[in-house]
Amino acid sequence: MAFDIVTPATEDALSLVEIKQFLRLDISDTSEDTTLGVFRSAALSMAEEYSRRIFCTTVIDEYFDAFPAYDGITDRAMIYLARGPVASVQSVKYIDELGAEITVPTSDYTIDTISEPARIMSSDGWFNAKVTINAVIIRYTVGTAASAVGAPLKQAMLLMISDMYEKRENSVHRMPTASEYLMNPFRLFRF
Repeated sequence: MAFDIVTPATEDALSLVEIKQFLRLDISDTSEDTTLGVFRSAALSMAEEYSRRIFCTTVIDEYFDAFPAYDGITDRAMIYLARGPVASVQSVKYIDELGAEITVPTSDYTIDTISEPARIMSSDGWFNAKVTINAVIIRYTVGTAASAVGAPLKQAMLLMISDMYEKRENSVHRMPTASEYLMNPFRLFRF
């Protein structure tokens, strides 16, 4: 599975003011804003990768090589979406055997955004996609407003930023243990 960002987030999970307050820096001093912005981006990237979430509202395309098998009796051929929290699914598309991109009608599947990871179930079986990589494309909206990003996730990122700020040389070998503990309850797993 791979994904591309179609529409990136328009807001940051942490503001520079929140970061400066946590680091006990003068809010009006802008001399390190660029560096703090880099640290913020790095912490966000690490936190999102670790938790398998995207924090702020983003539209992504997730790619699969084929639809899952479907036997119609015991298995409903679930597609599990790799990132969360999923707000909505815009489309399920596939490349057919002739190479045309086909949009699956929404009446042919059911979306479960309550479960994590979110999943999509076929009503009567999936279609024959071309045997090629990235033959199935699902576009969905993931994340929330920055104000809805949970305090444990923000605290985890602030601890990472603090670690980067204090240790600017190559001595950071892993994210702070406290950050991991704060994010563990939010990690998405697929079994």
